Amino acid sequence: MLLLLDLDNTLVDRDGAFAAWAEEFIAAQGGTKDDLRWLLETDGHGYTHRAILADGLLERLDLTSTRDELVQTLLHAHAGHVRCYDGLLEKLAELRDRGWTLIVVTNGLVAQQSRKMRVSGLEGRVDKVVISEAVGARKPAPEIFTAAVEGFPADGVTWMVGDRATADIQGGQAAGCRTGWVSHGQAWELDAPPTVQAPSTLEVLALVMESEGIDSAPRREV
Repeated sequence: MLLLLDLDNTLVDRDGAFAAWAEEFIAAQGGTKDDLRWLLETDGHGYTHRAILADGLLERLDLTSTRDELVQTLLHAHAGHVRCYDGLLEKLAELRDRGWTLIVVTNGLVAQQSRKMRVSGLEGRVDKVVISEAVGARKPAPEIFTAAVEGFPADGVTWMVGDRATADIQGGQAAGCRTGWVSHGQAWELDAPPTVQAPSTLEVLALVMESEGIDSAPRREV
């Protein structure tokens, strides 16, 4: 079976990484708690255009950086802080051991997202990585899902697991996938709910395995 996995806020704590970097950055620039609060709220989980953040920071703080330099900082600096959610590396290893094919499908820049894969320890632990910049299509566009499954058998079950209702779940549904939504405690508000949902990725993966009739308890040596 194929398991497509979002990266940011699904496998790695992107928001936590951005918050850690932002706190360091604002303090180094002599900013205030209000400046930090503004940056974290305006970030929009990474979906706010970086130029908007750069313009706001230039207005609020006495910075020597140019707008373009600040945009690049906002795109890449937090990547060094990313970490996998607890227990996920072990769960991914278990899934591969059970014969699942793991494919990361992520929106973003190649340099940015590849660095997150390395820093988090995910590099080499999945079978394929598909990044929107490389394929010229962003989730929920069908082209990125087609690129993800290319080269793998088309007669099995494919799941898409992610935290974004539109990009991951609706995009996955349109591509014919069963879907697992990492809700982070939010309520589903759109039509056509996901196949399974839970607050955390580990819980979603357990439900995915249960849906396929697979015991998600760790194997014991005998």
